[in-house]
Amino acid sequence: MSESKLSRRDFLKVTASGVVAAIAAKVVPAAAAPARQGPYNESPMLADLVASGELPPVEERLPTNPRVITPLNEVGEYGGTWRRAFKGVSDRWGPTKLNEEMAIEWDAPDPDTTNLAPNFISEWTQNADATEFTFTLRDGLKWSDGAPMTTEDVQFYYDEIFLTQLLNKPDFYIVNNVDMQLEVIDTLTWKVTFAAPNPLLPIRIAKSTGGMTGGPTMMAPKHYLSQYLPHLTDDPTLIDAAMAANGKTTWQELHYESAPGDGRGVINFWYFNPELPIVNAWKAENTPLEDPYGMVRNPYYHAVDTEGNQLPYVDRISHALFEDNQTLNLWIAQGLIDMQQRHLSTADFTFFKENEGAGDYKVVLWKAALTHAFHPNVSTPDPVLAGLFDTAEFREALSIAIDRNEINDLVYNGMLEPRQASPVSGSPEFDPDFETRWIEYDPDRANQLLDDLGLTERDGEGFRLRPDGETLAFRITYTDVLGSITPDEIQLVEDYWRAIGLKASTEVVERSLYEERVRSGDVEVGVWFVDRSSVVIADPTRYLGTVNDGPWAVLYAHWEAAQRTPDPSTYAFPNVEPPAGHPVREIWSLWDQARVEPDEASRKALFKQLLDIHKAHPYMIGTVGEDPQPVIVKNNFFNVGEGFISDDTLRNVGLLRPVQFFMRQA
Repeated sequence: MSESKLSRRDFLKVTASGVVAAIAAKVVPAAAAPARQGPYNESPMLADLVASGELPPVEERLPTNPRVITPLNEVGEYGGTWRRAFKGVSDRWGPTKLNEEMAIEWDAPDPDTTNLAPNFISEWTQNADATEFTFTLRDGLKWSDGAPMTTEDVQFYYDEIFLTQLLNKPDFYIVNNVDMQLEVIDTLTWKVTFAAPNPLLPIRIAKSTGGMTGGPTMMAPKHYLSQYLPHLTDDPTLIDAAMAANGKTTWQELHYESAPGDGRGVINFWYFNPELPIVNAWKAENTPLEDPYGMVRNPYYHAVDTEGNQLPYVDRISHALFEDNQTLNLWIAQGLIDMQQRHLSTADFTFFKENEGAGDYKVVLWKAALTHAFHPNVSTPDPVLAGLFDTAEFREALSIAIDRNEINDLVYNGMLEPRQASPVSGSPEFDPDFETRWIEYDPDRANQLLDDLGLTERDGEGFRLRPDGETLAFRITYTDVLGSITPDEIQLVEDYWRAIGLKASTEVVERSLYEERVRSGDVEVGVWFVDRSSVVIADPTRYLGTVNDGPWAVLYAHWEAAQRTPDPSTYAFPNVEPPAGHPVREIWSLWDQARVEPDEASRKALFKQLLDIHKAHPYMIGTVGEDPQPVIVKNNFFNVGEGFISDDTLRNVGLLRPVQFFMRQA
């Protein structure tokens, strides 16, 4: 095997026994680690604060039954600042996925095993038909400011955030159009009840939190956030001061970023607000408008390792701002990045390997559970273009005009897999026929399909004319950050489509603008990975069309979301009702049935029907995928494994519980 180059065949030999098994295995609750009663140890950075009386002793800061996390390879040591890089405010998922705290989390002790584990709760139980779930907090749990975390915070979340839609209601808390019902049993225990079975609730929480952005699940710090709700505050001047400091005109704007309900406000999102009490391992030291963006350990974090050392091991995380990937790659080669997976491309693998010595790091490989994809928007406001995009034969022509082998060889050194946008190999939902649907390069057939649709007339440049006589032109819109595709690949696809008479053009925009354009429906063909392709049923939103960055049916999806609100006419984003009988309606209906089906076999059958609609005539046009995912790891950075799955569903690098990463101090 070459020192600086790894072929796809070599990669598959390395990972086949581990990664594939991990996502094929049935997810089950992990056996609870035995509770420790002390003695406990803490980071030396906290010792002076304890000695001065500014912090209580570690035994008083931890729950009586802290979560015990087994380090991946070895018990670590305290200290250090973990240097990473990010793209600024809109790149929030970089910092937040390291630091999410769900009540129930994925637990991957090795690449062959994926479990569920209680996190800041000590346990959860559910009844036989999955209509009732009971959760118990760890006794003595505290917010990052030392205030007790109790079911008062659960009741506050339910009454003031969930029911009021101060934060959009998670769809898995609404069954048969009925909100979940809350019953607080005591200071540590609460129960939620659903109108019908909700068997996927534990894995939906593990994937999507189900509460404050980045956590915690079903809880919010009442003692802090009530100060910023006019009907609860004792001091309205706090709200006025916060509005003035942040340029807001209403109190509601303190609680959202782009639109009401998004939960990413300057007050209620820890990413923006260093003062917000949290349960996460690290709290913000400044705001992401500053460079670098810093995070520092939470002295009240609720987990310890197997020797009683309070986690996390790393004291601080620093995110340096960069604008283009060439800058990030240069930082890596210069040894300025300690550990990073986000924003690294398989196309740069050779560069990373060649600079291992200079940068004092090693490259480890994970497997990305995704497919690169183009998303013709069947709900685009241009009715003629929408009609073409919504025609299966037109999408087939788009798909088979693409030379996936050439893309793989020229752009990715043959390391990827030509494939259709579909569940990845090893996934419980993997279908080899779906994977190969419409991927054979056949430009002659593509031209014939377009001719058969009546698109035979050409303009003066040789491009086909639409049925209304206009040139058949459309824009491919993308953003050159994580989630988008290498520009070289996009250029090739543009060329393939122009070769069959379609006047494709490209435009690159900043990520926040891309998201804004998608939400407004002003993206004709979007470009984004079809990720979330490992345990697809845990998050099928790519296939439901409800993820804004992959806009194959975005305005239809907004209409569906609006119907779930008290007054659809006030829904924040443009929306269009899909035509009667449109396949997207059947997709939504099958999901509504599957998510409440308590019988596993019946649930899988319904979900297969949903995927089969895409299989019959794919809406998302995949090119290549199952990327070997490079991860940069400095030689003094430990407990980062090889061969794990990188997928949004499994929280990417968060799957490995970053609290157990450590840096060996010189």
